[in-house]
Amino acid sequence: MNILAVTDTESPALENIVSRSPEKLKNVSMIISCGDLDSSYLEFLVDGLNREFFFVCGNHSAKPSGEPDPDSPVERMLEHMRKFHKKDSCYVAGQYDLHGRLVVLGQYILVGFGGSGWYSGRGNEYSEAEMSRVVRKTARKIKMLKFRDKIMGRRQKEIIVVSHAPIFQIHDRPDPCHRGFKCFLDFLNKLTPLLWLHGHIHLRDINKNEISVIGGTTIVNVFGHKFITVNTNKIDVSSRADILDK
Repeated sequence: MNILAVTDTESPALENIVSRSPEKLKNVSMIISCGDLDSSYLEFLVDGLNREFFFVCGNHSAKPSGEPDPDSPVERMLEHMRKFHKKDSCYVAGQYDLHGRLVVLGQYILVGFGGSGWYSGRGNEYSEAEMSRVVRKTARKIKMLKFRDKIMGRRQKEIIVVSHAPIFQIHDRPDPCHRGFKCFLDFLNKLTPLLWLHGHIHLRDINKNEISVIGGTTIVNVFGHKFITVNTNKIDVSSRADILDK
């Protein structure tokens, strides 16, 4: 499986490939966003590559550029959602909002946790207790699915986590805004996902890789964009598309 993951900042190099040489990305299986990207940029990637799209929302709301068209069906839907906004309901162009949900793709279970830790009360922010409830509920769903697979004699599926915020003390920062969730660490230790993708932590170099391996889990700060290849339990990460041809 080959993943194109994006988050937090638009990547000129990726835009150039999608615009001029999309055939270089023919082996991409899916697009995943870890949040805080404008919907027009995500639509550009999805339309350009014609792949399934999975996402979680970040802690910032996307600001529309220019005056909205009141006759646009998308704008009418967004206006409806602004009036009846809930913290767990966040629209981004695409197909699957993973927050607090799971999606089964072959031998993989995709789950997601959007937003960041609470620090201002103005964005898509969660207290540790709030996020813990989401994580526990998601973990129960996974355990039920794995138990059912075990009863049916099926091969156990690997877990891939998509979050905006990082895990506590793994790639996070000490300030309240960028501090990771402790409940993520508990999830990591108990369920041992194969792969954990997150955003929210900005790096000075968009091409830099911030990767950690904890137990059997590869944890990737996606900042900008990353290509991730998953071959059984072997995971490779790069900002260069040629990794897809290996």
